[in-house]
Amino acid sequence: MSAGGAAQQRATESSFQESSGGMRQVRLRLAACRMIPHGEMTSDLPGGEWNVSPSRHKSRSHVLRAEQEEEEEEEEEEQGDDHLFTSHHDCPLVQQKLSGWSDPALSDPGFQSSLRGQRVLWPLTDQEELKRQRQSQFLMHRRLYMNIEREQVKENKQHRKHLKRTARIKAEKEQIRVEEERKLERVRQLAEARQKLEERELLILERLKLEEEERAEELQRRKREEKGKVAARFIEALRAQMKERLSQEKLDLPPLCCCASSFWDSHPDTCANNCVFHNNPKAYAKALHSTMLSLDLH
Repeated sequence: MSAGGAAQQRATESSFQESSGGMRQVRLRLAACRMIPHGEMTSDLPGGEWNVSPSRHKSRSHVLRAEQEEEEEEEEEEQGDDHLFTSHHDCPLVQQKLSGWSDPALSDPGFQSSLRGQRVLWPLTDQEELKRQRQSQFLMHRRLYMNIEREQVKENKQHRKHLKRTARIKAEKEQIRVEEERKLERVRQLAEARQKLEERELLILERLKLEEEERAEELQRRKREEKGKVAARFIEALRAQMKERLSQEKLDLPPLCCCASSFWDSHPDTCANNCVFHNNPKAYAKALHSTMLSLDLH
């Protein structure tokens, strides 16, 4: 490699490190300006259609290869960059010229393979570049907004679905709660009705029991009254019989108890509380009957 090629390589590398973007456009424009006119393409120089020596062509191809590798690395790092330039002719005018080329030298297979092997990058004009950048930015923002809108629509749909599901679950829970409350209310009402019925039955039973006790007491009272009446009649009959007997025999008997002054003063209704005949007509009748038997024996 010659000294000139090495110097050019170092200059190119340093300038590329300073400004990779500017170097790219400058290199593309210089490459476009380096196109050889039609008359020089069939030159007999050793360099072929570029008019350079083999050693110089080798060094320049090495530099271009290094630049292309660095550009590929840069393009891999910049994932969102729009490709403004391609390896083919993007200029419609250049494509028209190449397609309408009427030189008979193009029919040469070797020349056509040489042209296919060495494609030249053509830069776009500033207005077209700005227009394409704006269009690409517009499309990128449009895709971004469309993605955002789709995500929002999806989120809104999921949110509405979640709200419907939540409302359905709440309605089901509320219905279950209402049914449970109704069931508990029915159970409570049945319990209250049963309790009232039991209380009513208890009241009826107590009233019947009291009525039965009252009837029993009334019956006993009547029986006691009847017995008292019978005893009183029996005592009165004995007293009358004793009076008649004593009047016939003209006898005077002593008092039957200590609380009486005479025989006839002793009576169950008039005797003292500590007397044996007090409210005891049976004992008084027995005493009268014994007295009468003793009189019969005499």
